[in-house]
Amino acid sequence: MPLASRLHSPAALYRKLEREAYRAYHASTPLAKSDHFYNFCVTASSMRDYCHEQAGRTNKDQRKVDEGLWWANPLLAATFEVANSTKHFVLRDAKTGIQRPPKTKSVRLGPSKFADIYVNNEGKYHAVLVERTEVRVTLSDGTRYELYKFSDEVLLYWWNYLKLSGNTIRKQSASQLAKSAA
Repeated sequence: MPLASRLHSPAALYRKLEREAYRAYHASTPLAKSDHFYNFCVTASSMRDYCHEQAGRTNKDQRKVDEGLWWANPLLAATFEVANSTKHFVLRDAKTGIQRPPKTKSVRLGPSKFADIYVNNEGKYHAVLVERTEVRVTLSDGTRYELYKFSDEVLLYWWNYLKLSGNTIRKQSASQLAKSAA
Protein backbone atom coordinates (compact mmCIF):
# COMPACT_ATOMS: atom_id res chain seq x y z
CA MET A 1 0.00 0.00 0.00
CA PRO A 2 1.45 3.39 -0.95
CA LEU A 3 2.10 6.01 1.70
CA ALA A 4 0.06 8.62 -0.21
CA SER A 5 -3.38 8.26 1.37
CA ARG A 6 -5.47 8.88 -1.75
CA LEU A 7 -3.49 6.69 -4.15
CA HIS A 8 -4.84 3.31 -3.12
CA SER A 9 -5.53 1.78 -6.54
CA PRO A 10 -4.65 2.05 -10.25
CA ALA A 11 -7.91 3.97 -10.77
CA ALA A 12 -6.90 6.53 -8.11
CA LEU A 13 -3.48 6.90 -9.72
CA TYR A 14 -5.20 7.36 -13.10
CA ARG A 15 -7.12 10.32 -11.65
CA LYS A 16 -3.79 11.78 -10.49
CA LEU A 17 -2.50 11.27 -14.04
CA GLU A 18 -5.45 13.31 -15.33
CA ARG A 19 -4.68 16.08 -12.86
CA GLU A 20 -1.02 16.13 -13.86
CA ALA A 21 -1.99 16.39 -17.55
CA TYR A 22 -4.31 19.30 -16.74
CA ARG A 23 -1.64 21.07 -14.68
CA ALA A 24 0.96 20.64 -17.40
CA TYR A 25 -1.29 21.94 -20.14
CA HIS A 26 -2.48 24.95 -18.12
CA ALA A 27 0.88 25.86 -16.54
CA SER A 28 1.56 29.56 -16.89
CA THR A 29 5.36 29.54 -17.09
CA PRO A 30 7.90 27.42 -19.01
CA LEU A 31 9.36 26.14 -15.72
CA ALA A 32 5.97 25.13 -14.34
CA LYS A 33 5.05 23.48 -17.66
CA SER A 34 8.28 21.51 -17.64
CA ASP A 35 7.83 20.44 -14.01
CA HIS A 36 4.23 19.35 -14.51
CA PHE A 37 5.11 17.49 -17.71
CA TYR A 38 7.79 15.60 -15.79
CA ASN A 39 5.26 14.82 -13.01
CA PHE A 40 2.82 13.54 -15.64
CA CYS A 41 5.50 11.20 -16.99
CA VAL A 42 6.44 9.94 -13.51
CA THR A 43 2.80 9.21 -12.74
CA ALA A 44 2.30 7.49 -16.11
CA SER A 45 5.37 5.38 -15.42
CA SER A 46 4.04 4.48 -11.97
CA MET A 47 0.86 3.11 -13.56
CA ARG A 48 2.93 0.04 -14.46
CA ASP A 49 3.73 -0.78 -10.84
CA TYR A 50 0.16 -0.18 -9.68
CA CYS A 51 -1.20 -2.46 -12.42
CA HIS A 52 1.38 -5.17 -11.66
CA GLU A 53 0.56 -5.07 -7.95
CA GLN A 54 -3.18 -5.18 -8.52
CA ALA A 55 -2.74 -8.22 -10.78
CA GLY A 56 -0.42 -9.93 -8.27
CA ARG A 57 2.59 -9.85 -10.59
CA THR A 58 5.33 -9.43 -8.00
CA ASN A 59 8.43 -10.70 -9.77
CA LYS A 60 10.26 -9.88 -13.00
CA ASP A 61 9.16 -13.04 -14.83
CA GLN A 62 5.48 -12.36 -14.13
CA ARG A 63 5.85 -8.79 -15.36
CA LYS A 64 7.75 -9.61 -18.55
CA VAL A 65 4.80 -9.86 -20.99
CA ASP A 66 3.13 -6.59 -20.01
CA GLU A 67 6.46 -4.77 -19.73
CA GLY A 68 7.33 -5.88 -23.27
CA LEU A 69 4.00 -4.59 -24.58
CA TRP A 70 4.30 -1.31 -22.71
CA TRP A 71 7.87 -0.63 -23.83
CA ALA A 72 6.86 -1.43 -27.43
CA ASN A 73 4.33 1.44 -27.30
CA PRO A 74 6.37 4.57 -28.23
CA LEU A 75 4.08 6.88 -26.21
CA LEU A 76 4.42 4.85 -23.04
CA ALA A 77 8.14 4.32 -23.63
CA ALA A 78 8.53 8.11 -23.86
CA THR A 79 6.81 8.61 -20.48
CA PHE A 80 9.00 5.91 -18.91
CA GLU A 81 12.17 7.41 -20.39
CA VAL A 82 11.34 10.98 -19.38
CA ALA A 83 10.56 9.81 -15.84
CA ASN A 84 13.66 7.63 -15.51
CA SER A 85 16.15 9.93 -17.25
CA THR A 86 15.06 12.87 -15.13
CA LYS A 87 15.02 10.85 -11.91
CA HIS A 88 18.34 9.10 -12.53
CA PHE A 89 19.97 11.76 -14.78
CA VAL A 90 20.79 9.19 -17.50
CA LEU A 91 19.31 5.94 -18.75
CA ARG A 92 21.34 2.80 -18.10
CA ASP A 93 21.05 -0.79 -19.25
CA ALA A 94 19.60 -2.71 -16.30
CA LYS A 95 21.98 -5.66 -16.71
CA THR A 96 25.28 -3.96 -17.58
CA GLY A 97 24.89 -0.52 -16.02
CA ILE A 98 26.18 1.03 -19.24
CA GLN A 99 24.57 4.31 -20.26
CA ARG A 100 22.11 3.86 -23.11
CA PRO A 101 20.58 6.43 -25.41
CA PRO A 102 16.83 6.97 -25.12
CA LYS A 103 14.56 5.58 -27.81
CA THR A 104 12.51 8.77 -27.61
CA LYS A 105 14.07 11.22 -30.06
CA SER A 106 13.41 14.47 -28.21
CA VAL A 107 11.41 16.48 -25.70
CA ARG A 108 11.57 20.21 -26.29
CA LEU A 109 9.98 23.37 -24.97
CA GLY A 110 9.19 26.04 -27.52
CA PRO A 111 6.80 28.82 -28.42
CA SER A 112 3.39 28.01 -29.80
CA LYS A 113 0.28 29.98 -30.69
CA PHE A 114 -2.93 29.52 -28.68
CA ALA A 115 -6.30 31.21 -28.60
CA ASP A 116 -7.74 32.39 -25.31
CA ILE A 117 -11.54 32.37 -25.61
CA TYR A 118 -13.62 34.82 -23.60
CA VAL A 119 -17.38 35.21 -23.23
CA ASN A 120 -18.86 38.62 -22.47
CA ASN A 121 -22.03 39.36 -20.48
CA GLU A 122 -24.15 39.10 -23.64
CA GLY A 123 -22.86 35.58 -24.36
CA LYS A 124 -20.67 36.59 -27.30
CA TYR A 125 -17.35 34.86 -27.73
CA HIS A 126 -14.08 36.66 -28.34
CA ALA A 127 -10.75 35.02 -29.19
CA VAL A 128 -7.38 36.51 -28.38
CA LEU A 129 -4.31 34.97 -30.02
CA VAL A 130 -1.44 34.49 -27.58
CA GLU A 131 1.96 32.85 -27.61
CA ARG A 132 2.88 30.41 -24.84
CA THR A 133 5.43 27.73 -24.22
CA GLU A 134 4.52 24.26 -25.45
CA VAL A 135 6.06 20.84 -24.85
CA ARG A 136 6.81 18.88 -28.02
CA VAL A 137 7.70 15.19 -27.89
CA THR A 138 9.21 13.32 -30.83
CA LEU A 139 8.83 9.57 -30.40
CA SER A 140 11.19 6.79 -31.46
CA ASP A 141 9.19 6.30 -34.68
CA GLY A 142 9.51 10.00 -35.56
CA THR A 143 5.91 10.91 -34.69
CA ARG A 144 5.64 14.36 -33.12
CA TYR A 145 3.17 15.30 -30.41
CA GLU A 146 2.38 18.53 -28.69
CA LEU A 147 1.60 18.25 -24.99
CA TYR A 148 -2.19 18.06 -25.17
CA LYS A 149 -2.26 15.28 -27.76
CA PHE A 150 0.61 13.41 -26.10
CA SER A 151 -1.03 13.41 -22.67
CA ASP A 152 -4.46 12.66 -24.16
CA GLU A 153 -3.13 9.55 -25.95
CA VAL A 154 -1.32 8.32 -22.81
CA LEU A 155 -4.49 8.86 -20.76
CA LEU A 156 -6.56 7.00 -23.35
CA TYR A 157 -4.18 4.05 -23.28
CA TRP A 158 -4.31 3.71 -19.50
CA TRP A 159 -8.10 4.29 -19.42
CA ASN A 160 -8.63 1.39 -21.84
CA TYR A 161 -6.11 -0.83 -20.05
CA LEU A 162 -7.77 -0.24 -16.69
CA LYS A 163 -11.27 -0.79 -18.06
CA LEU A 164 -10.18 -4.09 -19.64
CA SER A 165 -8.61 -5.05 -16.30
CA GLY A 166 -11.97 -4.58 -14.54
CA ASN A 167 -11.27 -1.21 -12.93
CA THR A 168 -13.98 1.38 -12.47
CA ILE A 169 -12.72 4.92 -12.94
CA ARG A 170 -14.71 7.83 -11.56
CA LYS A 171 -14.64 10.83 -13.88
CA GLN A 172 -13.31 14.08 -12.48
CA SER A 173 -15.22 17.23 -13.22
CA ALA A 174 -13.61 20.16 -14.98
CA SER A 175 -13.93 22.15 -11.77
CA GLN A 176 -12.05 19.43 -9.82
CA LEU A 177 -9.28 19.52 -12.40
CA ALA A 178 -9.14 23.31 -12.31
CA LYS A 179 -9.01 23.34 -8.50
CA SER A 180 -6.10 20.89 -8.60
CA ALA A 181 -4.10 23.39 -10.66
CA ALA A 182 -4.79 26.35 -8.40
